[in-house]
Amino acid sequence: MKYEEELDNIEEMQAKDTEHELPIGWLILFFGLIIWGIWYFYTYSPMTTGWTQAGEFEKSMQEYKIKK
Repeated sequence: MKYEEELDNIEEMQAKDTEHELPIGWLILFFGLIIWGIWYFYTYSPMTTGWTQAGEFEKSMQEYKIKK
């Protein structure tokens, strides 16, 4: 029973100076993913590049008809 009481007192084992801070690696990953998401959306979005799958299909069909 004494062992269970020792496990229940987890507040004493926590580091008080960093209790509410995220590790720097998590912050770098978080902000890096936000920046990557913005870049990816800008690079591959039809709104910015004008590329669409339907447009690509029509282009390939035109090339196919010209070769025939």
